[in-house]
Amino acid sequence: MKVYVARQPIFDQKLRVCGYELLYRRSEKNIFEHVDDALATADVIHNAYLVFNFRELTEGTRAFINFPQNLIESEVPALLPRQTLVVEVLEHVEPTEKVLAALRSLRRKGYTIALDDFVFEEKYRPLIGLADIIKIDYQATSIDQQKRLIDALGHRVEFLAEKIETPFEYEIAKKLGYHMFQGYFFSRPTVVHGAEVHPLRHTLVEVLKELDKPEPNFRRIASQIERSVDLSYKMLRSVNTVYQKGRHTIQSIEQAVARIGLDEMRRWSYLMLLRELQTSESKELIKQSVIRGKMMELIAAETLPQVTAFDAFITGIFSSLDVILDEEMQTLVSELPVEPIVKAALLGEDNELRGLLDTVLAYEQLTVPVEETAPDLSRYYVEAIRWSQTYDGEVNNV
Repeated sequence: MKVYVARQPIFDQKLRVCGYELLYRRSEKNIFEHVDDALATADVIHNAYLVFNFRELTEGTRAFINFPQNLIESEVPALLPRQTLVVEVLEHVEPTEKVLAALRSLRRKGYTIALDDFVFEEKYRPLIGLADIIKIDYQATSIDQQKRLIDALGHRVEFLAEKIETPFEYEIAKKLGYHMFQGYFFSRPTVVHGAEVHPLRHTLVEVLKELDKPEPNFRRIASQIERSVDLSYKMLRSVNTVYQKGRHTIQSIEQAVARIGLDEMRRWSYLMLLRELQTSESKELIKQSVIRGKMMELIAAETLPQVTAFDAFITGIFSSLDVILDEEMQTLVSELPVEPIVKAALLGEDNELRGLLDTVLAYEQLTVPVEETAPDLSRYYVEAIRWSQTYDGEVNNV
């Protein structure tokens, strides 16, 4: 599915690009098609940070992103990197105590705050005290009003002139003392489009990358999981039903991650990653992949000391990933934070894991020689099915 975002450059006094305002678009039509402000902002954030290469999109500068009242009150901007974000407070945001408290918190954390389309009213004075940048609509504000604001506040905040459309307007804005400039005179918004990335590149992959480090940071892992309501719910449900067995309730993600342990956290993340890909068409194939992975793990643990049981599990559960996603395995494995031996096996290279995978596949397809089957392969297969059913009963239906 194609996704879109528009960007419009912002220039400094030396006409160097110092940032881009990122704007909501639903298609290649370079117009704002009305949608709820919060949904528009969420769409821009998703596309800018998860679909596109953010650094390329902003050319290494900052992103100016509009935030409506409810997203500010919830401190949604704090989920994004403060070094690359300018939080634009939309013009109709009311300076409630909740808004002011959220903006103070964002300021303390190092975020840059901009007031969008600013028109002075006494009630907005508290917002001015929290702003780093004030954006003025050049077309909608008289020159006298602009001058009064810049003379009064220009010593402590930067002013950005929006909707500069002619060289004459640019020259006046410079003389008024603006620090930054934006408008059709410089550049119209440009629509950028791309294909929405698969969940392989989303939260679970970031969790797995952290888990793959020599010293994983549990707090960082918990923070990544907490960004997804769905994933947080599944994590807590899994820990309390599968791992805790009702001993006492785990109520925080960080506590859950610490309690489950590194090995089980990896296993859970890979299984959730696989299930994120599930459709009605792929459900049975994914179920078979999970059984295959567990069967390979059991065999490796008992008979192949040279193979890591967990690597055998991962090889099995991802062995049909190319069919599930209808993509080349080469492309898919490049995105997976797994051991080189696993990647090699998935690509068909001859190693211990590939040999084990081929044996299990032959058993599934009833092509393995009779003398190599019963009773061991059958025992592993039945045990893998039993494990899969137990796990699915507790986790997959949450």
